[in-house]
Amino acid sequence: MRAWPLALILTACTACGVGPTDVIRAGEAPRGFVQGTTLYFVRHGRLGPVTRPEGPLPAAETVVLLTGGPTAQERERAFVTSLPKSLAVRVTGDAFVLGASTSRLPRMATGQLVCTIAAATAAERGVEVDDVRVTVPGKGQARCADFT
Repeated sequence: MRAWPLALILTACTACGVGPTDVIRAGEAPRGFVQGTTLYFVRHGRLGPVTRPEGPLPAAETVVLLTGGPTAQERERAFVTSLPKSLAVRVTGDAFVLGASTSRLPRMATGQLVCTIAAATAAERGVEVDDVRVTVPGKGQARCADFT
């Protein structure tokens, strides 16, 4: 008879009223601090980061890697680029200037540049990527979050 009060207490403690939920998808799992250089390419119609082992590199050198396009391994993971093949771009600080032949870029290509420059600048300054504003020619300042 003494087990009855114990069973009642255990039942009360385990019946909290919170039921199970479905899995909530939220993208890739966080990876913590990543050594290397982050570039932004397009995957399934959205910008996505890839990390290369080089670096961290200054923004100007990071954009050189970006304009080279995704590696074979990145292409296998469905990453592509929206940047024109003959893109002439010069990076100065947290701004970029396009050559005359590419004065207008598609939104996704602009996002690739903004996010890649912001990631390099953030790594250099020790801040979050979305704390960096990048000057876009003819459009003012933008953050990576404006494109993701």
